[in-house]
Amino acid sequence: MTHEPALGCSFAAIAAALLAVLTTGCDDPPQEEAPAPPPPVHVATVAQEMLAASASGTAEIEAIRSALIRAEAPGRVVAIGAEAGQSVQAGDVLVRLDVGRAATALQAARTGVAQAEAALSQAERQRDLARQLVEGGSLPQQRLDDAQDGVRLAQTSLQAAQAQTAVTRRGLTEAVVRAPFDGTVVETVVEVGELASPGSPLLQLVDTSGLEARVLLDPRRALDVPVGAEASLEAHARPGETFAAQVVRVGEVVDPRTRRLPVVVHIEDPQHRLRPGLTGIVSVRTGDPTAALVIPDDALFERYGEPHVFVIDGESRAHRRGVVVDRREEGRAVIREGLEVGERVVVAGLDRVVHEGEVTVVDEEVPAEEPTAAVDPESLPEAEAEAP
Repeated sequence: MTHEPALGCSFAAIAAALLAVLTTGCDDPPQEEAPAPPPPVHVATVAQEMLAASASGTAEIEAIRSALIRAEAPGRVVAIGAEAGQSVQAGDVLVRLDVGRAATALQAARTGVAQAEAALSQAERQRDLARQLVEGGSLPQQRLDDAQDGVRLAQTSLQAAQAQTAVTRRGLTEAVVRAPFDGTVVETVVEVGELASPGSPLLQLVDTSGLEARVLLDPRRALDVPVGAEASLEAHARPGETFAAQVVRVGEVVDPRTRRLPVVVHIEDPQHRLRPGLTGIVSVRTGDPTAALVIPDDALFERYGEPHVFVIDGESRAHRRGVVVDRREEGRAVIREGLEVGERVVVAGLDRVVHEGEVTVVDEEVPAEEPTAAVDPESLPEAEAEAP
């Protein structure tokens, strides 16, 4: 009986303490997190520049002349006069074939000519004798006619023998393969001792004294390009170098596969910095300079397959806007529609910008870096957008 008051006092004290704690928690206001600062971005101002109208495309550099030298006569290869990489002049011996059979055939043909000449001489003598006898009345006219026919037959046989000799002599000449033009041997296909048949390839010869490139251009721009128009080449193997070029041929028919117009340009390379087989970007001037809106190529990103930019307004808010790109060249994009002169577009920090979100414009110059294809995060599927 004496412990009951103490136990009641303990419960009362605990209840009072809990009430005090709850009362104190309700009196304190909830603390709110500070908002994140606007993301920093670099911007560029849309500028208007005078640009020469041009069309460009990728092309392969080719030699102005190239020939796959083939054998014209059968024979075994007995000598190769030029190896791969060696320069030759027109008329130099490239390959020699065995002329044993051709020489024997030529000797036989010459013998045939000699026999035909002897037969013709005999026929002419018989004709002359028959004429004398017919005039003296010792022979009838028919004998003279037969003798004249014999002369004509002998003449035909001689002509046939002479033609055969010419053919055989040509075969002997064809056994020595010569360079048809000045150039460089780039590949030999046969080796000494191999048997070559008529039409079989022997070696590849190219003339590298001049270089050309055949580029396929949009007909809407290149249809009226004249021969002699200015052009340029930027070879992938020579970064930072531009080679002057000139249009030498314009196709009369649009390529049926690509629906583009073939244009051939002659490339100026006095220091021999280029080689056939290299590729590059060929730009052809198609008209007079015109005013165009230009922005850095890094400002563009794709949204659902279409080019867009983020435009910064006076309140430092970013607005996503679709644009129409005329062309891209040298790290810049020429804009046909969607922007105006003086507007500011984001060129760095695109991955941190959201539509109509506030940004912090950084005044420092954009550091040079490798251009990467930016993608609007809002255009991603919902599953990716919600991923942490």
